[in-house]
Amino acid sequence: MKARLSLSLIAATGALLLLVLVLNLPAAKERLTIVCDIWPPYQMEEQSSAITGFSTEVVTRVLDNMGEKYNPIQAYPWKRALELFQHGNVDALFSANHTKAREVYALYPSVPIVESPWVIWTRDTAISSLQDLKGKRIGVVSGYSYTREFWEFIQVYCTVEEVYSDELNFKKLQIGRLDALAAELGNGLHIARNLGATNIFPNRDLQIKTDGLYIMFKRSSTSPEFINRFSEELVRFRKSDEYQALHNKYFLTANCNTSPQRSTTQ
Repeated sequence: MKARLSLSLIAATGALLLLVLVLNLPAAKERLTIVCDIWPPYQMEEQSSAITGFSTEVVTRVLDNMGEKYNPIQAYPWKRALELFQHGNVDALFSANHTKAREVYALYPSVPIVESPWVIWTRDTAISSLQDLKGKRIGVVSGYSYTREFWEFIQVYCTVEEVYSDELNFKKLQIGRLDALAAELGNGLHIARNLGATNIFPNRDLQIKTDGLYIMFKRSSTSPEFINRFSEELVRFRKSDEYQALHNKYFLTANCNTSPQRSTTQ
């Protein structure tokens, strides 16, 4: 009899503990919290403060097609956005490069939003190799993911000037406070055009890397099943006429200036 009572007590206690655990589980999020930085033409801020741009439209169209709800997207400087994603109450961040270091806290879809080449930009005169940068002042952006080869080279042979935005680097290059800068092609074309910087050119043959721009989802709050569904819908959407129309909308207008004259100095 005592054994039966003990077993009943243990079972009742277990059921009570299970109920307490269930009641204390965090509720599933009704809406995703998503952040980005301002990085035209991928992420842009309208006068109404709404965030638009190529990446923004792709991300929201994919989530809409999945039937997912999300809060209005908020924009911050890149370093701050990355900190909020890592340590704050944020579920996703775009547009980001895929790095091994970020896999510790982030999950990536199987394909990027778009592929993007990163090149060296100069004023008036073109260059053909990293060797041409020796002794030069080169601008980079704090928190960006550059290749190890490029980063080690400029730290040894160049004067590196680090700022918080690409636009500031382009302004410095335009007025002669930099000799070169590293920037993504689409974003750089947009900035140069808006600044009226007809003397700034991308050295298309001198690519630092060609990388994908991704949306990252927080590993601790995102299920593999969600990532799979998002990946499948993004793959489908990238093959659609709607995706091509968005690409044309944001990139066909980003015309590049004619190529600069190649330097004849050694």
